[in-house]
Formats: sequence, C-alpha cells, structure tokens
Amino acid sequence: MTKHPTKVYAHRGGREWAPENTMAAFRQSLELGVDGIELDVQRCSTGEIVVFHDHDIGRTTNGAGPLKNCSFDELQRLSAGLWFDKDFRGEKIPLLTDVLELIDGKVMLNIELKNMPIDYPGLEDDLIELLSEYPHMDHVVFSSFDNRLTKVMQQKRPDWYYAILLDGIPDDIVGMANSMGAKYWHPNYESLLKNACDEAKAAGILINVWTANDERDWARLLEMHVDGIMTDDPEGLINFLELVVKTRV
Repeated sequence: MTKHPTKVYAHRGGREWAPENTMAAFRQSLELGVDGIELDVQRCSTGEIVVFHDHDIGRTTNGAGPLKNCSFDELQRLSAGLWFDKDFRGEKIPLLTDVLELIDGKVMLNIELKNMPIDYPGLEDDLIELLSEYPHMDHVVFSSFDNRLTKVMQQKRPDWYYAILLDGIPDDIVGMANSMGAKYWHPNYESLLKNACDEAKAAGILINVWTANDERDWARLLEMHVDGIMTDDPEGLINFLELVVKTRV
C-alpha cells in the first residue's frame, strides 16, 4: 500500500460503511488497509468490557436503557446493526477481547475509555488485567475525555501508550502531556491551531485529530503535518491521500 502523508484511523471502525463499533466495521477497515482503528469501551452489569459508544443503547441497537444496567447476555439478544441497514441485522455488541483477536496487532488501536458522565470505578484495572497478556501493546493507545482516568492508568502501567483527549486546546499542551505521561494528543480537528500543533510536535508529541470527514479539512490538517486523522470515511480519506501523493510526484 502507498505510504500516506498521514495515518488513517477508522473512527468507530468507519461509520460511513457499516454500523459503528461492530465487527463488520472493523473487518472492513482491515480489508481496506487503514493504519489504525478507534473504538470505545465501557462495562456492562456483569463486568464484561464491551465495545460501545453511547451510555444508552437506544440509538444503535433495538433495545433501550443504560448499557451499564444490562448484562452481557441481554446485550447479545440485541441487534447492533439493524438500525444501520437490514443487511447488518446479525451484528452484535462485541467484547473487546473479540476485537483484539481480530486486529491482532495488524493496525494501531485507539481504545477510548467511556467514563463520563457514567462512572465506571476500576475500569482502568479491568483493562490492565484484560490486556496484560496482549502481545501487541506497542500498537495500542488509551484515551479518555476523563483524562484523570488515563493518568491513573499510566501510573499503574507506565510502559503503555496514552493520549490526551480534549475538545479545546490547553494552555500548556507539552506540560500536560508530561504530567500525564502521554505520547499522543488527540484534539478536535476544528479547534486545532498551527502554533499549538507546532509546539506539540517540537516536543515529540504525536497528534491524531478527530473526527474530520471533509476534503477541505483533510487538506488543512495535512498542511499542519498531523500524524493521524480519525475519520468516519476511511475509504474517502485514503482515496484523497492517494491523490495527494500522485500530485506531489
């Protein structure tokens, strides 16, 4: 595959072509040849770590109510794909372990911990236990809008990779990254400014932005030399980057 000027991350597996955070989306991302996959994790009532974005299951399943109140068996009775298209009727909410087995170090994996506004006490410990034997931790990055959670996790496993996940730009991104032991910064693409980007990159911080889906935004982000772009349309971004490479030759 052609080397692209920035890495392509399939946001929730690529929401344009498959129901988000499902095995179908992740398989299509791997088949396309993305550089990374972003997904969300939280804990159901029986303790399993499942891949799901919302705190309520109503938007992307044929069920209703808070995910944290559902057992894994209850979740498995639901369709996680029917809302998207009837062809995905059989898609289920996957376990994180199922996704790890599928990806198996083939691409980078950004695991976002959903801990706001629902609090999952000990979620970081659950993940540490679950991933302690995973042989590809050099291809895993953890992030959370509850940056306190990733900081606690980093203190327990400082050998793993962490990202600062923010909507806006902090006054001192380098200082924040150092205090959290974060190698990555994941800013909202709309809020990222070139001076902040340059400051972070000069300090060796890798920047993966979320969630850009438009060619004009992709072009602007390339000018900032971001390290990765999370997108709902990974196929579109790859085609755009292929064209950029051709025009530069």
